[in-house]
Amino acid sequence: MAGSAGSVRRRILRVDLTTGRATVERPEPHFMRLHMGGRNLIAHTLLTEVPPGIDAFDPENRLVFALGPITGVSVPGGSRHSVGAKSPLTGLFGESEAGGYWGAELKRAGWDAVIVQGRAPHPVYLWVHDDEVELRDARSLWGELTGPVEARIRADLGDPQVRVAQIGPAGENLVRFACIVHDLNEVAGRTGLGAVMGSKNLKAIAVRGTQPVTASDPRAIAGVARWVAQETLAPGEPHHRLHTWGTGAMVKSKQLEGHLVTRNFRDGRLPGGDQVDALAIQELTDHEMDRCYACSVRCKKRVKITRPDVEVDPKYGGPEYETMAAIGPNTGVVDVMAVCKGHEMLNALGMDSISCGATIAWAMEMVELGLMDEHRLSGETLRFGSADDLLRVIGKIASREGVGDLLAEGSLRAARTLGADAEARVVHVKGLEVAMHDPRAMPEMRRNYPVTPTGGDHTGAAGKRSGLRNTVGLCHFLQYDESTTLTLLNASTGWDVSPDELHATFERGITMARLFNLREGLKPEDDRLPDRLHQPVRDGPLRDRLLSRDTVRDEVRAYYRDHGWDPATGRPYADTIEYLGLGSVAAAAQATTFVAERREALPAGRPPYAPQPEENGAPAE
Repeated sequence: MAGSAGSVRRRILRVDLTTGRATVERPEPHFMRLHMGGRNLIAHTLLTEVPPGIDAFDPENRLVFALGPITGVSVPGGSRHSVGAKSPLTGLFGESEAGGYWGAELKRAGWDAVIVQGRAPHPVYLWVHDDEVELRDARSLWGELTGPVEARIRADLGDPQVRVAQIGPAGENLVRFACIVHDLNEVAGRTGLGAVMGSKNLKAIAVRGTQPVTASDPRAIAGVARWVAQETLAPGEPHHRLHTWGTGAMVKSKQLEGHLVTRNFRDGRLPGGDQVDALAIQELTDHEMDRCYACSVRCKKRVKITRPDVEVDPKYGGPEYETMAAIGPNTGVVDVMAVCKGHEMLNALGMDSISCGATIAWAMEMVELGLMDEHRLSGETLRFGSADDLLRVIGKIASREGVGDLLAEGSLRAARTLGADAEARVVHVKGLEVAMHDPRAMPEMRRNYPVTPTGGDHTGAAGKRSGLRNTVGLCHFLQYDESTTLTLLNASTGWDVSPDELHATFERGITMARLFNLREGLKPEDDRLPDRLHQPVRDGPLRDRLLSRDTVRDEVRAYYRDHGWDPATGRPYADTIEYLGLGSVAAAAQATTFVAERREALPAGRPPYAPQPEENGAPAE
């Protein structure tokens, strides 16, 4: 294989917070091309370094910030990076992605990844300035909201261009769905990675880089960038729609079609639900669209509200579809001003909007059904449709105050604490609250949720398109087909990766994540949808539609077969492990017992997994 070139630095920063020591690792060129970055580097690290069965808050858990080979290249969508650890919410493979500027800044500082282990004796933040790496005291920052922390770190370092990834009070208090906030308005939201960061007493990672990220073939990169810029100006094209509204314009269509996620997935419509959307934000707030690094699409909102009853600071961005639906219609709230305020609170406190909104909606149903006693509520109300209740409980969850302490555990753990019928009403996969797209109306989500390694994530990360983007550092929303993704990868790195090699990279990542989950206790019966999603909605045109459990089970088994896994157990076959070059990884991870026996000999040179068709379009937001 070719050596390192172009955008790949071949430098990983290893930080041991227990000893306070930082070291530089220089992976071999073969390793970087085999795994590339992002998800694959995370899965490799968790498999080979995290002891089996440990608690997610154990200092031996690893927190991995992994860039891709495209991260930091000056092309639209090249801003993304992945963050991973063993999840405190699911106990399984934890992974989330973020955009903005932080990942590009880390690449400009000369790094491909940061791996954090151990636990600091007191709160610290990590300062990375090119080759300069320093742990600084963060005791005065502990307990502060993300906005003031970013301002104080920049003032402390004397540079307003420093990029900060940090946790808020929720991460410090080990809220199991705490997120990691980058640039105040970009979050690695899912699977509770902010709580892992808090368990390590790591408040933030501040980064400043001065080294240009050079592509091997700048002309090819520029050609793609021009095409995106031209399409962004063309009305009716996907990039133009993203530029104009972001992702929040889909609320009205979901309401009309009858699958707007409402009242803990019980209903498909909500009176006034379509008032919480991007069009309402345009009409009722001062807002502008903003961008991530090097992107002409500018699909991110910055919402400003200055009213006597509500103020929202634009530095925290603005709500997109997932947040709108999760803390809006799913909780019965149709006040768009309250949803904007709730979004600001979530980013300032550092919590995943999907899991937070879904957990609140579940709790509202428990109160409605009389399954949440007065003692747990401490005399307070928690009602569907109440904006006041919604905003109050968001704050209580972050501080683990009153009923917030129960809800900070996530809906599944909270339900198991309540007992009775509470668990049957949790809408989750593998312990991760399901995102705001109903699989009863969306076959792509029906096929995605049960097998995604992180659980109920909506980004299609079980599929080739999203899995690859999580590995190479490319935005999910840019309308790049697989050929364009391959062009960008090779133009960035100087490699000559073929379509087959790129496919194998995806299979390698999804298989390592599978091995990690199997080792940590995942069973085939965990690859399923929750009971609620096998019940019809109570209102709207889909009220008679029933999703069969047999349909989902058959699709899960077909997924296993397509990836070279035993269709009965979901364990990768030995020949799949061998073909992907993961034999030593499985052995080092103590995961060989989770490998299925070799099948009968396959034709020479044939991959042990099925070809994956091109997946068109971006995943739902």
